[in-house]
Amino acid sequence: MHKFYATTVIQVLILTTIGNLSAAGLVTCVKFLSEDLDPFVVAFFRCLVGLIIILPFVLHNNFKNLKTQNIKTHILRGIVNCISMFTWFTAVSLIPLEKATAIGFTTPLFATLFAVVFLKEIIKIHRTIALIIGFIGILIIIRPGYLNFEFGSYLMIIASTSFAFVLIIIKQLSKNDSNFTIIFYSMAIMTPLTFVFAIPFWETPSIKELIIFLIMGGCGMISHTCLIQSLKIADTTLVMPFQYLKLLWASIIGYFIFFEKPDLWIWLGGTVVFFAVVYITYRESISKKKTEEKISYIRPGIDS
Repeated sequence: MHKFYATTVIQVLILTTIGNLSAAGLVTCVKFLSEDLDPFVVAFFRCLVGLIIILPFVLHNNFKNLKTQNIKTHILRGIVNCISMFTWFTAVSLIPLEKATAIGFTTPLFATLFAVVFLKEIIKIHRTIALIIGFIGILIIIRPGYLNFEFGSYLMIIASTSFAFVLIIIKQLSKNDSNFTIIFYSMAIMTPLTFVFAIPFWETPSIKELIIFLIMGGCGMISHTCLIQSLKIADTTLVMPFQYLKLLWASIIGYFIFFEKPDLWIWLGGTVVFFAVVYITYRESISKKKTEEKISYIRPGIDS
């Protein structure tokens, strides 16, 4: 048992390291591209490349996976995801990678709040305290009133909030639609939407920038695949702590490539937010196990 667990930990470590490096590569590409292209244009080509990558799989399956009864929900997801992408890409162009990554840790906090509001999920005192601590971490990062107003930080909060709403929508969609279906409709809906918004700021990318877009698309796919695979072989409570490496990679890339000076307050606030998220994940896993045990206990009486 111990050997099996150790092997699982090593596999998760490898997958999350590759995934986090790929995610860092994606953000680095966004920051590079945003130096010359408007974030709206960057968002359009990001979606277009994603759509091009997934189209061969659609053709291979003869469009069988595209059947859905939730097209309105897919459209809503696409609209909200556009807001998240626009604000995220703009924020990355304005603030250090380290800060953007630290604020990005707040997405699960907002997702927990939205689950209570929209899905009527019940959270008890443990997770409520963790939420409060998490939002204190946000205040440590942005330090309103002490630091000058930083538009990029607040855009990143909007990006995290809107993406948390996207996660809630995906949770609902996944009850009936496959991951493949959800990803395809996301790209298919967002590509024309982002194109409309990109028109006023249009700049044709150079060959070099198109190559970076391809790299960005590849990084996004690798990151997503590694995360899904790690969640398949291990519990979320084991996977989540390794996500903290994102802050390390963002800090290293920011320092050596973009000459951004590491900030102790960002690390402190990011750590507070991250551990609040880990604790919420831990409490949710306990709650899930209790529910499963209750069901397995009741079921024999129902079946008899």
